[in-house]
Amino acid sequence: MEQHIGQGGYKKPGRLLAGWWYLALLGWNGATTWWVINSTLIGGVFANLANAGLMLIPLFLFRYTKQRTGPWLGYLSFILYWITFEHIHLSWDLSWPWLTLGNAFAMHPEWVQWYEWTGVFGGSLWVLLGNVLIFLLFFYRQEAPRFSAKNLLPILLWILLPIAAGYIRYWGYEEKGIEQEIVILQPNIDPFTEKFAGSENFIPYEEQVRRFMQSSQTQLTPSTDFLLWPETAIDQAFDEAYLHQQPIIREIKAFTRQYPKLSLLTGITSYGMYANAQVAPPTARFRDGIGYFDVFNTAYFVSEQLDSTYHKSKLVPGVEIMPYPQALSWLSETLFNLGGSSGGFGRQEERTVFYDSEGIGISPSICYESVYGDFMAEFVRNGANYIFIITNDGWWGNTAGHRQHFHYARLRAIENRRSIARCANTGISGFMNQRGDVLQATPYWEPAVIRGSIRANEQLTFYARYGDYLARTAAWIAAFVLIAAFVRKRAKR
Repeated sequence: MEQHIGQGGYKKPGRLLAGWWYLALLGWNGATTWWVINSTLIGGVFANLANAGLMLIPLFLFRYTKQRTGPWLGYLSFILYWITFEHIHLSWDLSWPWLTLGNAFAMHPEWVQWYEWTGVFGGSLWVLLGNVLIFLLFFYRQEAPRFSAKNLLPILLWILLPIAAGYIRYWGYEEKGIEQEIVILQPNIDPFTEKFAGSENFIPYEEQVRRFMQSSQTQLTPSTDFLLWPETAIDQAFDEAYLHQQPIIREIKAFTRQYPKLSLLTGITSYGMYANAQVAPPTARFRDGIGYFDVFNTAYFVSEQLDSTYHKSKLVPGVEIMPYPQALSWLSETLFNLGGSSGGFGRQEERTVFYDSEGIGISPSICYESVYGDFMAEFVRNGANYIFIITNDGWWGNTAGHRQHFHYARLRAIENRRSIARCANTGISGFMNQRGDVLQATPYWEPAVIRGSIRANEQLTFYARYGDYLARTAAWIAAFVLIAAFVRKRAKR
């Protein structure tokens, strides 16, 4: 499209390109993430419109560079700018990592076993360079009358060799670590009508917990090491300073003591108080008569050794955090309820790892966090032998949303070579091994309790050690290329 319009003699090619590019990007966003509208129509439409607009940035930088430096550096810059865009899109307040190109292979983990070295940005590079090679083949086939089938060889090698390498690694990989027994509860309490206080058919929190314990007992054994309950399993707001004094918490701890090895990971809603404005973080709220406080989407860990909390830190824009609140406060109602929980939440800087009585570490990752590769690798670098994910995917209905979210976890298993236990309130719960195979999965929107055994690996992959080094490298090179294009333009003047 850029080649055709750029050389087509149009009066305003830039505007024409912007229109066609935007329509194509909007179609891609709409076709893949339309399900966001199930939680809020206006917010879902806005999210797709805005994300398509942001994707124009690397395309126009590519056009600018190609015009100033020529086609070859221009096509290289397209790859660099797009990967840089994906990397930035993981890090800022408007983060939306769903359409990172490397995620596309979540349903084919055997193809991308090399993600343990590259992460998903290796997949993005694979897709982007493959597309550039195919374009060049097509373009120069039109230009060169002596086109030969040999021209196909680089493209075929670029496509097939990584797949072959993936299969070789897949067949040759052996699961590592000791095996432990884990039970996952999928309670399937409707997040719209039953789960939260004030909803139409609200189930009291005490009754919800009673159901959780009764259902869990059907699969718990004296050998069970971990029990998982989902994100915001208990939405009753707990003051963290007095968490152990809460009757529900005491009841849960008494329940876990019935099983000698058992540790429980569950989602709760909690809050923490601050003495004054000087110590309160930017996320803190203020109420007359209460003072400064933060509300947290919390993972609560009950073990024989010590109870611990972790606060969800990758927050859903417009739902759990208002991006750039001073500039975008008018969007708070528009973006409400895109998924996860609801409201504005605090977060923490470090990735906390919880340990059971045998010293096995788990990552208490919550919902949206599991889509972020380097973020999840921080848990592994901090000592996690398993990746545990607790979530609530019912906001999006029976759409591709909850299925995509489930399968993206398979990429985290490969990147870190960590087995995964995933617990959803509504959605899909299940177990995955270190190759990204789904060992067991629950049906959607059905209450279920499942028991499985997975292995606790302690070895670090190259990716777990170094994270998104490919994207960081691409960003630095992209910056130099853009500077070179700018300097060349000024030199011509």
